[in-house]
Amino acid sequence: FSWYSYSPTRVRHPYVRGVLLEAYREARRRLGDPVLAWADVQADPERRRAYQRARGKGGLVRASWEEATEIVAAAHVHTIKEHGPDRVAGFSPIPAMSMASHAAGARFHSLIGAPMLSFYDWYADLPVASPQVFGDQT
Repeated sequence: FSWYSYSPTRVRHPYVRGVLLEAYREARRRLGDPVLAWADVQADPERRRAYQRARGKGGLVRASWEEATEIVAAAHVHTIKEHGPDRVAGFSPIPAMSMASHAAGARFHSLIGAPMLSFYDWYADLPVASPQVFGDQT
């Protein structure tokens, strides 16, 4: 495990798909508001298809932590406004790994009204969505 933590090839900065970052930055300059910029990119089928088609083909570019955080926050707000909080779902590390991280993730999802998925799904310890469907974890 220490190899992952101390490897010179470890990712240390946020990276965003270049096509998406360019579209977002252009919309952000034009509209000024992060949520409006994200909505603008999502509302244009051609720009949305352009960054979706780029998936799996590399093209990631380094972004600042501030910009990456802004994009994530804008996407969350836009999704909640357009589709409701139940369309945002997420994981947290297992409590045994970090009680504080698990509590922070669970609290965030609780505050925005989003469902919290089981960390068992994340680690593939159980069939996908098994705890949500059957109500048990083991």
